[in-house]
Formats: sequence, structure tokens, C-alpha cells
Amino acid sequence: MTLKKIAIIPARSGSKGLPNKNILMLLDKPLMAYSIEAAIDSDFFDRVIVSTDSLEYKAIAEQYGAEVILRSEELASDTATSFMVIEDVLNKVAGYDYFVLLQPTSPFRNAEHIQQATKQFEQQPQMNFLVSVCESNKSADLIKPIDEDLSLKHFDLDFSNYRRQNSKEYTPNGAIFIGQNQAYLDKKHFFGADSLAFIMNKADSVDIDDKLDFELAICLQVQKNKQQILLNTIHQRIAEKCPQMSTACDITLIGHSIFDYWDVDKINGSLVNNLGIAGISSKEYIDFILNNNLISEIGNTVLLFSGTNDIIINDWQIEETVKWVTQIVDYLTVLNSDTNIYLLSVPPIRRRIDRSNTTIESLNKRLSTLSFEIPNLKWIELSARFYDEFGNLPANFTHDGLHFSKKAYQQLELELSQKLS
Repeated sequence: MTLKKIAIIPARSGSKGLPNKNILMLLDKPLMAYSIEAAIDSDFFDRVIVSTDSLEYKAIAEQYGAEVILRSEELASDTATSFMVIEDVLNKVAGYDYFVLLQPTSPFRNAEHIQQATKQFEQQPQMNFLVSVCESNKSADLIKPIDEDLSLKHFDLDFSNYRRQNSKEYTPNGAIFIGQNQAYLDKKHFFGADSLAFIMNKADSVDIDDKLDFELAICLQVQKNKQQILLNTIHQRIAEKCPQMSTACDITLIGHSIFDYWDVDKINGSLVNNLGIAGISSKEYIDFILNNNLISEIGNTVLLFSGTNDIIINDWQIEETVKWVTQIVDYLTVLNSDTNIYLLSVPPIRRRIDRSNTTIESLNKRLSTLSFEIPNLKWIELSARFYDEFGNLPANFTHDGLHFSKKAYQQLELELSQKLS
């Protein structure tokens, strides 16, 4: 049985902390447009309804595809509660099993989050409510009121010996609230034993309340846009290298930017076909190139770099890269059963926020064992020259803490020449 549901997006115009925050431009569109588009893109709702007191807001909401219910003056006041607004919508829109409240101040809650939350809710029909939460970076023990005297009398723990609890603590993030219609009208809130938690990560849980929050949201959206630009660049680079993918040379390079940025024609006098793609992960190499059968020729020697860009994938685990490397090797072996595949160790980084040498060390330790598990795979460990005394990529080997300098490439060529001789 398909349950009928509506999305309710409350968008009052009278915000005092950040005036008109619901329609301020978050880069290329108004803030509330993100929630409207997420609701529509989820393809889960019979109706997407914005409740507002403003004709300007109404025009914007309709521009992005939502229906609009205009509130009364009473419901537009500072004293109007969320319950009163939701009750108003439910009284005007009958015949639906449950509703999903999407506050416009949560722009990074997307269609996939909505799909996952509604599926989770529908799979447990004994529950009347669902609330999205994220892990708190502060224990409840550290959050206390401070009175007018500014004393810390409510902080009654010995904080010099304080240790964070082993159990995780969560806080509602304001992004998604789901309620059975009648249960909500009776209870007037979403919490309790009959309510589910839908866990979201910290970045997607940003809830905009003031100017600082909005500036953080702008930074995050810029980063998301960069990810899309990177994806477009990857596809463009693949298209540029497509002619090379049907070319047979003695040595084939497969991997990411460390190879792609390497201006190398020969190693030990053997011709090199460089099929490295800057910015690509192991999974993307499989999805975009191998699964589309773009490579038809490889040499009898393949040098494979993998793992550097895998590390920054959300919720990535080492065994995922192991699986992807195995799939790449299997594909290459089918192309040329005589090929010898050399897997290079992941080089260290130099003080990057997006990767850590501890993670890289653990990844290399696991990848090195693959040469014992896969018959035609050989392991090449980059030498100590790629490490300074603190385990970082040496300063003269990189210009940005990640990519190689000319000196690093000279060392790479020297070591590979020795290994392949």
C-alpha cells in the first residue's frame, strides 16, 4: 500500500536575527529554493506546500515549483508556534497519511536524505514520528546555563579529569521532521518513544540561524560546486584521452593526477601510454572508463596508482579500495593475460586537511598484501626518499602538499626504472 504524503515548508518573512533569511541568495538561488527542489526531486510527495505570510515569498516558492498556502496575520507573528503552522496546513489539506516538515534553513538536506528518511519511517509503521539528528560534538555535561552573575556554579564537574562518554550523543538538526497527521495533532510535537531518529552527518546538518551560519553555508555550497566542477573536468579529461585508450604501448599508466600530470614518454626506453586521469578515484575509474569499455589496449606492463582520491570519499573504508583495485586488475587481465601489473604505494601527503598520513600508512599496509592474493600483481613500495623525517612528503617534492614537483617525478622515474629493469 502506497501512503499518501505531503511536504510542508514553513517560510515566515519576519526573521529578526537575519532579516529575510529564507530568501537570501545562497550563491545562485534563494535559501528556501534548496528545500523546495529537494522535496520535488525526491519524487516522494503528492504535494509540496510552502506556508508563508509574504507575497514575495509566495512568488519565489511558485517559481521553484511549490504550492503556497498564505498564513493569517496571527500565524505570521513571533508568538506563532510550529504546531500552529502545521495544524493550519493539515486543516486545509485533507486526505493524506502523513507529512514531512522541511525547514528552509537546512539547505544541505537533499532529495536522497528525504528518500532515506521516508523509507525508514514507512518500514516501522509502529512509529508515529521521525526526527533527523546529527552527532553532537559536545557532551550534555558541558552544556549548562549561565546566570546574570556570570558564575559557573552550574558546571559542577571536575573538568580537569573530564572524559567524554563512550556512548555517542545526538541533537536534532532541524532538517527533517515526519509525523502521522492525527498523532501529531494529538501530541503537538515530534519526540518520544514513538519517534525514530534519522542520523545525518555534520556537514549536511547545517541549520542557518544567523549571519555566521549563512556564511558557513556559502562556504559549504562553494565546496559542493567545486565537486561538480571536478566531476565535469574528469569527464572532459577522459574524453581528451579516449584516442589513447585504444593505443598499445609497452607500458600503460593507470591512475589519478600523479600519473596524469607526469610528462613521461619512455621508461627504460619503453614507450609509455599515460592513461592517468586527474582528480579521479578508483571507483570512478571503474564506473566512467572500465565499465564503458573505453580501454581496449594495454601494454605488457601496467603501472597502477590507486587510493589517494579514494580517501576523501564520504564514509570510505580501506576494504573498498581493495575491492576496486581487485576489479581494475581483473579487467586489465582480461584485456591482456600476459600483462604484469605493478601497484604503487600511495605516497604520503604534506600537511593536508583532506587526507592523513596515518590513513595512507594503513591503506598501504593492506594494499601491499594484495600481491600475495592476486597472482599477476606486484607491489612497488616508494622509497624513503618520498618521506621527510616526520613522515611527510618532502617540501621539495610538492607544491601543494599533494601533487608532485619536478624533483619528485625525477625520483619516481628513477625508482620505476630500477624496479622494471
